[in-house]
Amino acid sequence: MRGGGLTGSGGGPYNGSMNTPPKKAEHMTSLCGNRMVSKTHGRIAFRGVIDTLEAEVIEAQVVAMRENEAGVCLRLGEVLEYLRRLMSAEVREAPLDPPFLFGMDSEEVHRQSHNPAGSFAGLQLPAYTQGPLAARLNTLRAKTREAELAAVRIFGPGTDTAEAAEREDIILGLNRLSSALWWLFCAYTSAPATPRVCG
Repeated sequence: MRGGGLTGSGGGPYNGSMNTPPKKAEHMTSLCGNRMVSKTHGRIAFRGVIDTLEAEVIEAQVVAMRENEAGVCLRLGEVLEYLRRLMSAEVREAPLDPPFLFGMDSEEVHRQSHNPAGSFAGLQLPAYTQGPLAARLNTLRAKTREAELAAVRIFGPGTDTAEAAEREDIILGLNRLSSALWWLFCAYTSAPATPRVCG
């Protein structure tokens, strides 16, 4: 073909626009599929909260390995995996199962976190003297509680925005996750209440 150039369907020069989707505004992003919303949309903001929380879990894992606490690092890996499942469920608008963490289902996590003295002796409130890993675990617990409150504002019953959808599964998941992180903090900073018998 003479000229060596590409031509459009009308015979004119190809300008690169054929089958190219329209460019979205920079302040818009995808909510689900092809549905575009402002980046200030509540669900988009919530995803940012979870994204930040995931990053902080990874930072805590780095501290755990620096402190030679591989067991804590592995348990934080369980937390990270659940947060990723939660994010996926929110984006896909799919159901989310309650967490199973540290060998406990969500109800056992709830029970133990509300009675930590029954499982751990010498229980103490968070303090700087407990070291950098304890501080990270406590921060994760607090940030997860903030994420839960954000979920209540966006997804909870009675939310008065047109875009709201009740997601009790996400709210429950974050509630149990913060409880699990409190349990992990107590496990790391305290001795077991009942001495373990080694066989």
